[in-house]
Amino acid sequence: MLNLAVRLSRHAKNQARNLRLSIADVESIIQRPAYIDRDRHGKPRYTGEIRGVRVRAVVAIDEPDLIVTIHKRRR
Repeated sequence: MLNLAVRLSRHAKNQARNLRLSIADVESIIQRPAYIDRDRHGKPRYTGEIRGVRVRAVVAIDEPDLIVTIHKRRR
């Protein structure tokens, strides 16, 4: 798990805004994920639930404090 304050890419900021997530919400997913895996390129993906919505945050490989995207998950 990451212990650093996270930064959001422009894309991640837009996605967070669309999902009405604060930076604290995103940090809580990273700090206390329900599930962690990696995408096909090896980027860590943290999945958690915020206000009843399942959300996944994808972290850059070369910058572990940078969230590259955030999206809603159905399952």
